Amino acid sequence: MTQSDWRAQGEAKRQSILNAIPDKWRLKGPVPAATEQRDVTGTYIQQFLNEREVEITESDAVDIVAETTSGRWSAVEVAEAFCHRAAIAHQLVHPNPTPSTCNRR
Repeated sequence: MTQSDWRAQGEAKRQSILNAIPDKWRLKGPVPAATEQRDVTGTYIQQFLNEREVEITESDAVDIVAETTSGRWSAVEVAEAFCHRAAIAHQLVHPNPTPSTCNRR
């Protein structure tokens, strides 16, 4: 496999993962470099979630069971909140490189 082959395969895989993230969950604008934003947890990631998603994803398993069995939260709502948070986290940790960063050696 040549260097260009593995790079093309890697880019295709990155793009397929990004394509799996719904448009409404994609980050708009540039993602700060790891040297600028070391911690993407807590209040930083919460800015991309609505209040209900923060409440759900910050809850422990006992609370999630209690809220879903009481009917306050639906299983779909809980799953979507965690999927949304995971999609945001993925984009923060694995930002799509811009053409200028792709060509660095």
